[in-house]
Amino acid sequence: MKYLDFTTTTRNDSRLVHAAAVILIAAIVIAALYFGRDVLIPAAVAILFSFVLGPAVTWVRRGLPPPLAVAVVVLGAVLVAGAVTALFTTQLADVAGSLTAYQTNLQQKIKDIRGLAEGGGALSRFVAMVASLASDLAPAAGVVETPLRVQTGGSDLAAVAAFVGPLLHPLLTIGIVVILAVFILLDREHLSDQFVRLFGASDVHATSEAIGDASGRVARMLSLQLVTNIGFAVLVGVGLFALGLPNAALWGLMAGGLRFIPYLGTALGAVLPTLIAFAVMPGWAQPFLVLGWIVVSDIVVGQIVEPLLFGDSTGVTPIALIMSAIFWGTLWGPVGLLLSTPITICLLVLGTHVPQLGFLHILLGDKPALEPYQQIYRRLIRKAVADASSVALAEIETKGPEQGLDDSMGRMVVLAEADRARDRLSADQIEAIVEGTDEVLDILTDGSPADGLDEPAGVASSAGQDDDDTVFRCVGGRGQVDDAAAAIIAYALRRSGLAAESRRRGDIAAIVGDDGPMALDVICYASYPSNTVRRYAARKLALAGGSRARHVVIDYEVAATAARSSVDTARPDDVLAGDLVTLCRLMAQHAASIGRARKSCT
Repeated sequence: MKYLDFTTTTRNDSRLVHAAAVILIAAIVIAALYFGRDVLIPAAVAILFSFVLGPAVTWVRRGLPPPLAVAVVVLGAVLVAGAVTALFTTQLADVAGSLTAYQTNLQQKIKDIRGLAEGGGALSRFVAMVASLASDLAPAAGVVETPLRVQTGGSDLAAVAAFVGPLLHPLLTIGIVVILAVFILLDREHLSDQFVRLFGASDVHATSEAIGDASGRVARMLSLQLVTNIGFAVLVGVGLFALGLPNAALWGLMAGGLRFIPYLGTALGAVLPTLIAFAVMPGWAQPFLVLGWIVVSDIVVGQIVEPLLFGDSTGVTPIALIMSAIFWGTLWGPVGLLLSTPITICLLVLGTHVPQLGFLHILLGDKPALEPYQQIYRRLIRKAVADASSVALAEIETKGPEQGLDDSMGRMVVLAEADRARDRLSADQIEAIVEGTDEVLDILTDGSPADGLDEPAGVASSAGQDDDDTVFRCVGGRGQVDDAAAAIIAYALRRSGLAAESRRRGDIAAIVGDDGPMALDVICYASYPSNTVRRYAARKLALAGGSRARHVVIDYEVAATAARSSVDTARPDDVLAGDLVTLCRLMAQHAASIGRARKSCT
């Protein structure tokens, strides 16, 4: 008789309900952001504006009362923004009035290109399109343009309203932003207390840390970005002026402003001045010089200046920044593009400090989502040995040969054994892990000198040993994953200056050598074996002619010890347990004691 598993059914239903609730909440939030953009955009701009002006207000407050300090800083910022806006509009009007003057040069260059594209194809069609556009912009020959008479009716008040109406909404928005920024700057501490009371009064310290982290990171990022983008605008403007491009100030301001858009802003800022240079400047070299100067300026600012000022990155991955720009640009338009980076940083901080929002830290953060040993494990299963080797090499270079190997390959094989014990790995996956481990260790061995991982003093292969030397012969205890553990332990022993070799469990007889260096047999495990498994492995080794073996277990859950009493009631001295560093030290001590005993007998 079969019984229905109501527990599993209930669990699946609860997951579906939870997923549906998450989707519904996300849809409501996105809809609120879109339909409430007229209110939310000014508020978001005002908050970011206060972040930028906050350090200046703090500095000015040293000599002035708080209200006066805020007024001085905000008024100065408004005047600077007004001056920049006036310069931008003046230059833009000048460019619009000069377009017809560029016609002759543009037509000549189109003729030159047409001569190169006489064979037809896409280039020819493109040239024809551009030529058609140029002819449309030019007045027809022999045609006398007559002014258009416009008859106005109504009062002068209506005419003024028609002129002022389109300007009223942006002016009101700017006024709201300025007023909100003033009140935020005047009441920063009270607003911070309100956020703490609202979101985390039960843990004031943690909530204060989160708010301080978010505000500090955003303020620092915006301030430094403002400084670097201003410098970029000046650098571009001066360079284009020296190259003789008209309205260089406009192109510099445009390049600096568009650079607030992550990754795409610089490219957008380079397109228009390059096209203008193509239409205005004689010859073909100058447009490429204009484009080259913008690219060089971006490299200097992005690769030299910004790393010196920013130090660490924003903590957000490039793909997260691009997707954020697309998302906020779709919801809020051009303003959303400019606000995307600081909003993403705030979401990242929330994901860092709020456990319920931890998925934001995983999705947006540039920190590795998995530990190095987990990355290696996944890549070996997928047979991506080169990628796994890169992760292991990076870990070794960062933490050193011993600790790096331990935190990468050692923990990897323990994770693999845990999944094998739960029957989560197929035969092909187990084989991929074992074969991949051998290949990774070979790459680590071959790449050590080239990557600055010098061989430790005293390391030598077994072929070059004297008869009095000791060779550790490592073999897996239970199965294939233990074979991988044996290979890792042997490599760690060689890295620590000891001679060691590894064999597969099926080749246990092959480890019994002829006369030569003293051999110490080591049966290796990636997890603690039972007494039955230990006795069987030791008996099999003895039948093959081996000596009394030591059982070596890679273990990270207990303190470094020579035995675990729960599984070693018979002969506790036979089991060595610990991480790779500890195991190498214990086996070195064991080899030294055996060597001393051997010499005393002779």
